[in-house]
Amino acid sequence: MNFLKYILLPFQLLYSIIIFIRNMLYDYKILNIYDVNSKIISIGNMSTGGTGKTPMVEYILRLLNNYNVAILSRGYMRKTRGFIIADDKHKYAHQIGDENSQLFNKFQNTLIACDTNRYQGAKKLIAIKKDLEIIILDDGYQHRSLKRDLDIVLTEYDNLFIHDSLLPIGSLREQKQEIKRANIIIITKCPQNIPDQKKEQIYSSLNLRKEQKIFFSYISSYNFLLMPSRKKYKINLEKKHIIITGIQNPKTLTNFLENKSINYYHLKFNDHYNFKSNDISKIIHLKSELDSSDELLMTEKDYYRLSNNQINQLSNHFKLVCIEINTDFIGNDKSDFNNQLLKFAQSKT
Repeated sequence: MNFLKYILLPFQLLYSIIIFIRNMLYDYKILNIYDVNSKIISIGNMSTGGTGKTPMVEYILRLLNNYNVAILSRGYMRKTRGFIIADDKHKYAHQIGDENSQLFNKFQNTLIACDTNRYQGAKKLIAIKKDLEIIILDDGYQHRSLKRDLDIVLTEYDNLFIHDSLLPIGSLREQKQEIKRANIIIITKCPQNIPDQKKEQIYSSLNLRKEQKIFFSYISSYNFLLMPSRKKYKINLEKKHIIITGIQNPKTLTNFLENKSINYYHLKFNDHYNFKSNDISKIIHLKSELDSSDELLMTEKDYYRLSNNQINQLSNHFKLVCIEINTDFIGNDKSDFNNQLLKFAQSKT
């Protein structure tokens, strides 16, 4: 492993120089930062993912449900180009990205779009909806060409960004000191009973500015949902289950299954993995090989990456059950965070 690091070190150094220069050009306003006629909340990461960003976006959407809010992302791993609005004709992962597909199927009254050029995308959203008050920039921390009014950065309790290193050796997208741009830092996937002493230790280790706010969140529930109806479902605890995941960090999910004494066989794929026909055949074959239940477990993002044909194939052998992940804040952090977001929305619109 150390040998591999030595090989990757020159690439990391080159990447570090490029990112440093890019951020400096924005800091000194040599590269333009464009403003639009709507307030921007960016929700992002220092790392490449796995922090629980999508459940947090859902939480904020519910919190701001009295405002005209839109979601804008690049639509990661989609096979389309340009600006696309999510609708009944454009609701699949290959068209708008798996995260947008998940959000569209849960928040159909919310305007959701994707565009790699966030500034152009934001302008087009405002042209479509003149009374748009807030745009949530999904995974937008590194997209600095669009001015934002509130920058929220997520980092995982068991994998704080300060213990990571830059790509390609680690998973950091930019230098650790760039956390200085954030207004709010949320520590995700915390134990619900985290001691105050541990909170203080984390706060101290992040070396934040006084005006930066830090909040602690946890996974409040896992719900089994029978698809496509999304009705809550009770799985058979007497049988072994196959679970498929194509997410950055499935550890908290598998820990939940183990804590609930759920017997499972885990098929782990890369983050945002697009399932192929041989993967579907393998899953179906495993059912008889393992004598597993007829309930196939997966995350919501995994489900929305399946094609209609793949869903039909699997449905001939399984009930498709998604595990919905909900997040919440610990103790007084809930009211403090909610009040800050609502005060921002009220004062800025």
